Amino acid sequence: MDKKTFIEKLKRANLGLSDGEIEGLLFVLLSGGSLIRTTGLPKETLRGFKRAVSAYLEETGGEDPVLSGEGKEEFRHLMLRPHLWSFGDFMKCDKKIVEKFTGIREEYKKEASRELDQFYALPETSVKKAQVMVARGEVAGKNIALIGDDDFVSLALILLDGGFRSLTVFDTDNDLLSFIKTKTADMGIDNVQTVHYDCREELKEEFYGRFEVVLTDPPYTRYGAELFLERALEMIGGGASPDRKIFFFYGNSSKTPEKFLKIQEIVNRANLVIEDKIKNFAHYSGAESIGSASSLFILRTIPSTTVYKGIRTSRKIYTYEAEKEERFPFVDHVVIKVFGVSTLLLESKRKMLGLLNDLCRKHRLKIVDTKITEFKGKGFTFVYVLSNSNLTVHTWPEHNALHVDLITCSPIFDKLSLPKTVSDLFGTDSIEISFVE
Repeated sequence: MDKKTFIEKLKRANLGLSDGEIEGLLFVLLSGGSLIRTTGLPKETLRGFKRAVSAYLEETGGEDPVLSGEGKEEFRHLMLRPHLWSFGDFMKCDKKIVEKFTGIREEYKKEASRELDQFYALPETSVKKAQVMVARGEVAGKNIALIGDDDFVSLALILLDGGFRSLTVFDTDNDLLSFIKTKTADMGIDNVQTVHYDCREELKEEFYGRFEVVLTDPPYTRYGAELFLERALEMIGGGASPDRKIFFFYGNSSKTPEKFLKIQEIVNRANLVIEDKIKNFAHYSGAESIGSASSLFILRTIPSTTVYKGIRTSRKIYTYEAEKEERFPFVDHVVIKVFGVSTLLLESKRKMLGLLNDLCRKHRLKIVDTKITEFKGKGFTFVYVLSNSNLTVHTWPEHNALHVDLITCSPIFDKLSLPKTVSDLFGTDSIEISFVE
């Protein structure tokens, strides 16, 4: 069996997985590791992969597949290489610290709350969350806030002797807060404060701009992520306090990478710099739909960072209650006003169709149907039904203007060059473009 041919065959049956990921999955199988804990791939993706290699598996009935003797023999000849699933894997934790933390973690007997989107991090992950903050120089002498702490990063920071000036834990779970308060007292720590707080409530004025560093692992819904990030910005003071950091975690199925685009848009809208992003940095018990993993975004404020307001706090922010909203398809929406266009061009149906067809080809918009309406003032409305949504263009020859409204349910190809495309096609630099949220 030729490795390249075999991987290409598996790739056709597992759309969305790269060559390296498929080879890495085969390597994990051969080494007897856990697919979901090692890779951070969602459960549904792994099911498809297991179906594709079922001929080489034993029928164990367990969650993790096991290679048959024949499968092991076949795979050994492939000379498989491991895949780097996350650069976070390069970070190694002190085993003694992890053992101490695990002992503390086991004292907390309460089950994770589905209503609060709690999925407890693996002990090593909790220590790594604290360790990356320490290693980046964002703990010693700093005032730190944790928005939600069901992973007990507060206690991990203490075990690592991070040397924070103060640490405040905001959480809506009273049992969790009580446990942290008791454990920090037992450890002789007096600069940790616990605050009962629901992010859907306004933040008290005393906490505005009070912290240099915030860590949050919010609900993995768009509105949950947006709301928790807004609260983090309020706590660090936005652009009034440049060079402050937010350690922000977000998990998502690899089948819907567009959701990461929405997170990037939220971050960009606040004028935050993404200093680093580490894919699949954190691993959890449960949350198989997102691969039991989340990525770490390290965000930095600059003078133009804004604390955006107006988020409707009545929005459903937890995944169990926002399921329908979260299933709403990804939408890219662009509106363009174009001025200074030749009247002769705008009055010509043939020329307009040629240019609009060129626009669609340039940005890979597949046309399914076209409808054209002509008006008395010699203006036209062109409606293109696209394979992934629609394009509407209206012309006003008397004003030398046209209006473009493009909506797609997948990311627009080469979106940032749209203004130049329109400018070149219609021979004008007078363009106003809006990217609609």
